[in-house]
Amino acid sequence: MFSVFQICLLVFSCLLLSPSSFANPIDQGLWNCEKAEWSQEPELTEGIFTATISGTCWVNIQKESGIQWLFQRLQKEYQRSEKYEIHQGPSISKDGSFTVINYDLTDKLNEEDSDLAIRQDVQLRTDEKKELIYLTNSKVIQASGTAAYLRSVSFETQVRALSNAYRVTLQNRVEIEKPWFALGFLFKPMSASITQDKFLKAQEKLIQYLTSSL
Repeated sequence: MFSVFQICLLVFSCLLLSPSSFANPIDQGLWNCEKAEWSQEPELTEGIFTATISGTCWVNIQKESGIQWLFQRLQKEYQRSEKYEIHQGPSISKDGSFTVINYDLTDKLNEEDSDLAIRQDVQLRTDEKKELIYLTNSKVIQASGTAAYLRSVSFETQVRALSNAYRVTLQNRVEIEKPWFALGFLFKPMSASITQDKFLKAQEKLIQYLTSSL
């Protein structure tokens, strides 16, 4: 998974930064994020690392049709972007006051030294007024580089309109296989640190996207 040089760098970084010592809350004017937390503490069981991390952010703008606009924009991106390959969907149904749209699609990603193709179930749920929920759950992961050990990944994003802002909660769960040559007592903190770092980057990108969309 890692070269000897990468392992040395990661071990050094883990000595300076424990997995639970997250970055300070972020405040960028139009939006701010609270300190991220482990919803499920990192564990290494039978060679599989698992963890769930979550965070809450606030987008300090309010538009009357923001949720509806975001819902429509996400659908258009799935239909038009070359980044996605749709296998099934959109399948549209109603659940009380919520419109529910399901997709079976592959999301193609390029990340640093890795290429990923994640086939996943995607669900959008919204009342088109106050709340939008965005769920993804991987089914098949094809990857190269360090990402080849990723076994599953899921996201749950909730966007809720309040009186003068939007509250955004993001939760990410991962499962990572430990390579045979990796030492467990090093692999667990390294994986936790990487999971944390990628979550914070994804959170920031998401909030920037929402700030431009709502």
